[in-house]
Amino acid sequence: MLLKLFYLNITFFLLLLISSCSYYAPQRYTIETSTHSPNQCLFNENQTAIDSRSINIISWNSLAGCRQTMRNLAALTFCSQAQANQSFLELTKNRDILIIQEAFMDSEMRQTLKNLGTQYSWDMGISYILDQKKDIPTGVYTVANAQALSACSQRSNDVLLPTPKAILFTTYNLSDGELTTNEKLLVVNVHAILISQSSLYAQLDRMAKKMSRHEGPIILAGDFNTMTENSYLKLKKIVGAIGMVEATMEKKDDHRVTSMLGQAYDFIFYKKLRLIRANSIDLAETRIGKTSDHNPIFAEFQGINVKP
Repeated sequence: MLLKLFYLNITFFLLLLISSCSYYAPQRYTIETSTHSPNQCLFNENQTAIDSRSINIISWNSLAGCRQTMRNLAALTFCSQAQANQSFLELTKNRDILIIQEAFMDSEMRQTLKNLGTQYSWDMGISYILDQKKDIPTGVYTVANAQALSACSQRSNDVLLPTPKAILFTTYNLSDGELTTNEKLLVVNVHAILISQSSLYAQLDRMAKKMSRHEGPIILAGDFNTMTENSYLKLKKIVGAIGMVEATMEKKDDHRVTSMLGQAYDFIFYKKLRLIRANSIDLAETRIGKTSDHNPIFAEFQGINVKP
């Protein structure tokens, strides 16, 4: 117990130290004073659909594309812009849904997303404006090989850090491979509050309340910043109350980053879907190398009405 308290105090001190450094938390151009809305909902009527016979996803905190050199210093991650783009394209290849945290949207990232193929579309939940002059937002975005029927963002503030966190809710048509079904898939992309546990739980409670209104299948994924076992158990309780199940993986396939206490930050949960497989890879062992301080998680699902 004393050892856990020691590690918690050290972790808290380091986080405060990092958050106080100008390279980690420079002056922010807040979302309220830009043209972007902090709690915006967009709606779209379309006939495109995700094939429920096989839904391949990646969930990854990509460290803002590894493009901010001094921020990389804070995360002990170093790579070039070209490495970041190539890593993104290789890791997301042949995925139906990309669930990305610590993402930002400049002209080069827009082009990178275009390079995925014309069948893909994206929606973004904005945390704050990274570059005031160029109006470049950062936050979470979800990319899918179908257009979203709706996209709504939820933005929360941490009482101790100057960087707000965003959650994005997107819904999609599902098909059986030939025809569009009556079911709608909800995808929830989470970048959770880091330090204040009370703020984290409030953020997750708001999220779960919104999710509970959806009657169809759900995929919930992201960086939940669960630094301790208690915060993980609280997360499980909150999402378990609305029927979400964790996408577990075998130990040999689990390369998620953990806190000093050995607690993983990144998870995928699901509801009214069949899990086929889940795994995580160590970026340091890939051809391109480490382009983020988080390792991505992959999963494949099927609709429950699809024959296995």
